[in-house]
Amino acid sequence: MNVSIVLFSPTGNTLKVGQMLRESLRNGGARVQLLDITRRDDLFPKRAFTRFVSDNIEPHDVLCIGGPVYAHHMQFNVLDLVRALKRPGPGWGRYAVPFVTYGTISSGVALEETARLLDKGGRTPVLAMKIDAHHCYSEIFGTEVNVGMPGDEARPYVEDLSRRILELPTAGETANLATSSDLRYLGRLDRMKAKLLIREKLFQRLIYPKVEIRSAGCTGCGLCADVCPIRRMTVHEGTATVLADGPLCTHCGSCITACPQDAITFRGDVSKLARMFRRAADGKGFIASNEAPKSAVYPIRRTPERAQGSARR
Repeated sequence: MNVSIVLFSPTGNTLKVGQMLRESLRNGGARVQLLDITRRDDLFPKRAFTRFVSDNIEPHDVLCIGGPVYAHHMQFNVLDLVRALKRPGPGWGRYAVPFVTYGTISSGVALEETARLLDKGGRTPVLAMKIDAHHCYSEIFGTEVNVGMPGDEARPYVEDLSRRILELPTAGETANLATSSDLRYLGRLDRMKAKLLIREKLFQRLIYPKVEIRSAGCTGCGLCADVCPIRRMTVHEGTATVLADGPLCTHCGSCITACPQDAITFRGDVSKLARMFRRAADGKGFIASNEAPKSAVYPIRRTPERAQGSARR
């Protein structure tokens, strides 16, 4: 079996999961490509998704698409990459597996919307996975969330997903595969919030606080440009700056945490943002979904005891 794992991982969480999945699949005898689109100069900042997909994704039987959840949605660069995929054909199998990492507040509708796009492109979303992980704003706002995650606690889910992927060629499409209803696991109110009120690309453009560079404190070391996942930053005349025609900021906060001079911050009342983040991380406020389980492979396999209980009801 040939498997291509394509992922976007601004702070490294999704990459860790992708590496675990590659290891597990290889141990099972699969040939695996791991393609990390993060910080790729041939993709960003010109956003040449169609050419990138054609030039870099290898022939495969199964395509795994991974990314972080931002504002209850799959990060929009991942969705744009899915839209650019070629339809299944010679060398490009129909099976697809979306997976996400998120910082415990809510995985939102990320798996559902990614599976829907994959299906629209002619693929069969057969399985899906979400992994609870460290939140990228932990250091910025002083509230640690899931320190060290994903780690060994994620391996049972990754290995379960790997086993199910390796079963696909013989199982066929009539096997116990994920359906759209499997991925609508949040309550109705939380799904409505994610779909109607929390619009990631709109939030990134108009609502989220802008990144501010304090030129007086910047030494021009370039670390911010090195870590920017979309190659949006550069150093000009000894000072960090944002490319005028660069892609839309993901608000991952990587440049803020990387700056050794604390010369980069979010514009506005950071203490207010920190309080909002702390409440959300504690499962309170408007954006927390308090979903359970926090990590899962879909469809969730029922134990005999659970299946009998459902039958009695």
